[in-house]
Amino acid sequence: MPGPSTTPPCRVLVVDDERNYTRRLALEFEEAGFAASCAFDGQEALDALKVETPDLIVLDVRMPNMDGIACLRNLHARLGDATPPVILLTGDLTARVDTASLVYPGSFVLSKPCSYATVIRTARRLLERMKPDQSSVRSAR
Repeated sequence: MPGPSTTPPCRVLVVDDERNYTRRLALEFEEAGFAASCAFDGQEALDALKVETPDLIVLDVRMPNMDGIACLRNLHARLGDATPPVILLTGDLTARVDTASLVYPGSFVLSKPCSYATVIRTARRLLERMKPDQSSVRSAR
């Protein structure tokens, strides 16, 4: 009988200025087998990356201080091809958001409002797509 898995869970950074939503989504990710952390604007997200790079980022587009598109631009400037996949959450599906998802590989747009389950399902799909050389994505099955 095999022992417990020693594979660490996928790390997700949830970034949104709506604090209750952010904390709840992070909790939902944890209950689904991910390790989740929170940031409440784009600059906090970039600061968090100085400590640890997550496997996936869930990023709201409209936030104070630094919006999601500016954060995404900074992520790619800092990390280049090592930028983790990003789910952009937005209630404003403008050409600016669509263009960002096309310009930055590994990003995907979800329209708000959407269920926590939809975000988690999308995260799993993105992680599987971004890591085709692995037989399974860490955790989250």
